[in-house]
Amino acid sequence: MVCDTPRTPEWQEAVAAVEVLERDRDGRTSLVRTSIHAILARVEVNLRVTYEEGRSLHMERESGDLKHLTVAWTFEDLGDGRTHASFQTEFDPGPVLSLLAKGPLFARLETLLTQQPPEGLKQAVATRS
Repeated sequence: MVCDTPRTPEWQEAVAAVEVLERDRDGRTSLVRTSIHAILARVEVNLRVTYEEGRSLHMERESGDLKHLTVAWTFEDLGDGRTHASFQTEFDPGPVLSLLAKGPLFARLETLLTQQPPEGLKQAVATRS
């Protein structure tokens, strides 16, 4: 589900849309334009996607409205069809968005980008089961 990047808006609250810009030789998305609900504004960021097959997915800002964004998912096979997914992200909204999102708004944006994705994934998987 995580590696199906075009479907991310289905389970990640902050992501409004994902447009595939490039695919690698295996047909996987390698560059996406992501539209993020940033409370007071919608920001767009192009993310370079790399994979370690079955083990991890990494996305890093290549261009766009945020100054910095990295996302890393790692997967551990627990057997019996179960997988443990770990999530890490770092972001810097940059000076313009920082002016718009201060205090509680910045805290909400941070929650949307750093805490909601694992919870959204967990709910989506539970719904599919």
